[in-house]
Amino acid sequence: MKRIAVALCAALFASALMADTPAQAKKGAIAATTTTQPDKGPNVSWLVTFSKQADSLLLLKVRNEVPPDAQPAKFPTAIEMHWKYVPDAKGMPADKVVTQIAKFEAAVDPIQGDHLGYLMMIVTGKGERTWLWYVADPKAFAAELNRLIPGHPYPITLSAGSKEPDWTTYRAMRQKIH
Repeated sequence: MKRIAVALCAALFASALMADTPAQAKKGAIAATTTTQPDKGPNVSWLVTFSKQADSLLLLKVRNEVPPDAQPAKFPTAIEMHWKYVPDAKGMPADKVVTQIAKFEAAVDPIQGDHLGYLMMIVTGKGERTWLWYVADPKAFAAELNRLIPGHPYPITLSAGSKEPDWTTYRAMRQKIH
């Protein structure tokens, strides 16, 4: 957890925050604004921001707010899910990997909500995509993940969670980019 927080803080302090679509960012056309995606049920309102470090990009996607039905103390365990990929020159995944990641995210979307956990932050860049989840029961979360993606065809790993009943990592990053 500290690794992601330190990397993100350094990226945010070292560069101006920028937002755009991944395709435009790969082409170098980056705007200096923050965007919010439309309401998608449990995926309520995300802030999407790019940070540029030297020649690479870091895509930060953070929920705009804690979902109204979420009670953070009931989901005290932070779990990081990692997907390593071969980066392009900007540190971003190839289109084929983006498609695979989209399929994976669609497959695990049913986990979100008040029974298992909340996805609160996604970081992409430097050869890795990391999802930050807050869950009630890590074993139940892993079991549901295995049920939703039988045979585990995706190159993901889980980092056992630390206790964050106040969702410290999410709140700190949300504050920095808002």
